[in-house]
Amino acid sequence: MSNVNKPVIPAEVAEVIERYRSLGEDNASIIRSTLHSAPSGTLKSIPFDTLLAALVNGYEREMTEEERKIATIKEAWLVRDNDRCFQYDDGYADGIEFVLTELGIQIEGVNA
Repeated sequence: MSNVNKPVIPAEVAEVIERYRSLGEDNASIIRSTLHSAPSGTLKSIPFDTLLAALVNGYEREMTEEERKIATIKEAWLVRDNDRCFQYDDGYADGIEFVLTELGIQIEGVNA
């Protein structure tokens, strides 16, 4: 079996593909719709070859801005949590928890 690389596509493009799939559309009809859509269509926001590869090989979703922020916060939390040897680190971790709680944001492994 060959190594097939799945392209990474924006979340908006993945959502459109998934919407087409939920309607029972196959690759050919998705391509047809893309070719006949407005030039600013969501599926036209990525290179055509990337779209073809995503339809044939599957794809990975690009993280949204919110997902990137959550991953950054979680990583900072885990680094501090694993290496808490100074009082500063405890205060830093407490600050992260406080801000997340005040903003109503729950992150698994940090404050949820």
